[in-house]
Amino acid sequence: MKKILFSGILLLLAGFCAGAASMKARVIQPLFAQDEAGLDKSFKWTLRELRKCNPSLDIVVLPEFSEVPGKTSDEGFLETVDKYGPTLLETCSETARRCSTLVFVGAIDTSWEKPRNTTFVFGRDGALLGKYYKEHLTAGEWQRYGLDKSYTEEWNQPYLLDIEGVRYMFLTCYDFYFYEIFSSIARWKPDVIIGCSHQRSDTHRALDIINTFCAYNTGAYLVRASVSMGKKSELGGCSCVVAPTGEILGNLYSKIKTLDVTFDPKAKYLKPAGYGNPPAMHSEYIEIGRRPWKYRPGGSAIVPPLAEAPAERSCFHSNDLGELGAAVANGVQEISFDLDSSEDWETIVCRILHKLSCHAIMNIRLNGAWSEADKARLKDVVFAYDAQDHVYYTQE
Repeated sequence: MKKILFSGILLLLAGFCAGAASMKARVIQPLFAQDEAGLDKSFKWTLRELRKCNPSLDIVVLPEFSEVPGKTSDEGFLETVDKYGPTLLETCSETARRCSTLVFVGAIDTSWEKPRNTTFVFGRDGALLGKYYKEHLTAGEWQRYGLDKSYTEEWNQPYLLDIEGVRYMFLTCYDFYFYEIFSSIARWKPDVIIGCSHQRSDTHRALDIINTFCAYNTGAYLVRASVSMGKKSELGGCSCVVAPTGEILGNLYSKIKTLDVTFDPKAKYLKPAGYGNPPAMHSEYIEIGRRPWKYRPGGSAIVPPLAEAPAERSCFHSNDLGELGAAVANGVQEISFDLDSSEDWETIVCRILHKLSCHAIMNIRLNGAWSEADKARLKDVVFAYDAQDHVYYTQE
């Protein structure tokens, strides 16, 4: 780790609480190839850049799908993983060992029954220190390529690696679009967010907003590597380093090259917390006023929606809220209850949704003569509780 001196004036303006030492990060941005021949060329370019790394570096970050830096057919994706994956991981391990640096690379972990989209972490001795599995898979990843998404359907705490006193956490490509996860990550007070990405369709401006928003809300430095869509493209790319202040310390935009940035991972941005409160990290300031019951259903008790629920599932029927709640608490996957058009059905459904929305699949059984207006109103109430994807209706 290299020592760094901050200007006192800049430090004051930035609102930083400085740490003791700096680190030098390198992000590698290859070209996203448009054909198989270009894919081989791009992959070899990445290997050359890894071999150019030197002991001045503390961390090296490569994109998601680094062994597949270009277009393939659906069938060709995993074939390319098999072709290039072992060489990629061996070269990353060798680079980490040769340079005494940390290497973070997005690649496919084929050791599972179904392959997983993974960020591999290699330590300074070249040994594997950890793996982060992407939390939000695109439909194409599991439908077209057959990647495993089963682990995304259960609760887990954010993945954290403490390496030499620096706290690393992770986001992969599509993960960046789910801002809800930023506040969850911020609770763990990370120093650095590693972002391996393969994003190719958003504009540079949009990516700058997303990346800045991530760093500012998590209170961490973002070190992100992605792929260039061509030197003149205004889409994709944006491999970068962003400070917790939101300042972009370096950005490759669409260049096909590497970026080196030196920063102090322990320098925290503190902002005025208002009303006489002492300066605080942005996440701490937000936490004071958080009102989770105002937001979308969330947390470890939420289950996948009806479209992803198993066809055969355990069910429990009752109109008693306590019995329904106990059934859900005991792991029942579906609950059902009756609504009679002649009763005060809105009070009944609101009471149940208020406590159990999205905690199980719900079958609302409609009894009596329901007008189209009442059905529309019922669907509005279900939508108000954000349960529309967890509810279906049956009627005699």
